[in-house]
Amino acid sequence: MSLIETLKNQKKVLGINERNLKYIRPLNKKKAKRIADDKLLTKIILTKANIPVPKLIASIANYTELENFNWDNLPKSFVIKPVTGLEGGGIEIFYNRDRNGNWIKADKSKVSLTQLKDLARNILDGKYSLHNTPDKVFFEERVKFHKAFKYYAYKGAPDIRVITYNFIPIMAMIRLPNKESDGKGNLAKGCVGAGIDVATGVTTSAIIGKSQPIENVPGTSLRFGGLKIPYWNKILRYAVEAQKATGLGFAAIDFLIDREQGPVVVELNARPGLSIQLANKDGMRWRLEKARGLKVKSVSHGIRLGKDLFGGEIEEEVENITGKQVIGFVEWVTIFGKKQDQQERVKAKIDTGALFTSIDTKLMIKLGYKDALDYFAKFKIPDTLTRAEAKELSQRIGEKLEKHDDIVGRAIVHSSHGTTLRPTIEIPISISGVEIKVRANVVDRSRLIYPVIVGRRDLTQFIIDPIKKFKG
Repeated sequence: MSLIETLKNQKKVLGINERNLKYIRPLNKKKAKRIADDKLLTKIILTKANIPVPKLIASIANYTELENFNWDNLPKSFVIKPVTGLEGGGIEIFYNRDRNGNWIKADKSKVSLTQLKDLARNILDGKYSLHNTPDKVFFEERVKFHKAFKYYAYKGAPDIRVITYNFIPIMAMIRLPNKESDGKGNLAKGCVGAGIDVATGVTTSAIIGKSQPIENVPGTSLRFGGLKIPYWNKILRYAVEAQKATGLGFAAIDFLIDREQGPVVVELNARPGLSIQLANKDGMRWRLEKARGLKVKSVSHGIRLGKDLFGGEIEEEVENITGKQVIGFVEWVTIFGKKQDQQERVKAKIDTGALFTSIDTKLMIKLGYKDALDYFAKFKIPDTLTRAEAKELSQRIGEKLEKHDDIVGRAIVHSSHGTTLRPTIEIPISISGVEIKVRANVVDRSRLIYPVIVGRRDLTQFIIDPIKKFKG
């Protein structure tokens, strides 16, 4: 049985007809829908309400303006959109411009000035508009996506959708561009959609396209579940404020997160699609019914209600959905030594900013690895190296290093103190009752707070909750 059939049997899923009859028609008045359907009008309304939006560069309202438009005034990087476009049609993102004046897209393909003008004409003709009526063209700044999504998205900036009803955020997801979607966050084109827990801003389950479940980023062991969305509380606040500013009773608010500006609203949707239910493995109907008729006193009250109603026992629910343990930024970690009775329980930093796990030298000696570290010391490797020196040295002595039974590799680690070459030792550890084998690089951490940091390469079985308190 498919997920959608399961949700239907549970009477949780919201269907298109019910969405239209019960929520869109009675709750989204004509004026509010007009604002949501017109992206330029949306910018004006939200800007007046002090809600951030991408900067408008220029617009073209008709063919006369098209003929007189100065294309050289456009920056090298920008986004072109139809004012009343539907499902991402007509939107193109350009990242640079070559010497011949062609604009470059995410897939490195090039668009000439003639082709760009043709796209603008198609938009004006209404090819991508909501009702196939004549449209307008506008250009806005390209949002440079946040580093938190570096390993999850291809080229384009991921967008976050929050569904709000009665000024309460009830469901959310993130759409992650990939090669199949041509760097666009569009489920119809094959991007990944991951459900987001409303209370924590942490992703849970994911689909690719409109319905196919997916767990890992293709070609990696990195899971889509467990990603913490930056600025989550600010996103929820802007979502509810946008609903208030536009008068929509039932809406989807779409965000991008700029690496400098933070979250910006890129679009409102008065007729949101329902694939968000599959991304969350949960129906929307029961959430809407739970939020119906509640008296929402303020924006913060609406957010609190959303978190309380649709978070519940958040950690437990996320663990049930993903099958993964929820851990914080600091955890007790048990490290097992070479002999059965050798083990150490220490406080460790859970560091998603580091790729590799790192363990203190003295700790590894206690665990029975003195011989391996003495062998490494014979090579008399300097404490700090240049990147080029580290690479050359790693290649030159790598095979000799790994002749020792306990040394399984070497790691080149860059930090603010310089570049180091460290031995890598495979060792079992236990975090929150979950035992895993890690390939840890070994270094003197005696001057640092934590004798162990666990890097993201070894965190695929966990969800990281930054607000979870350490139980000392």
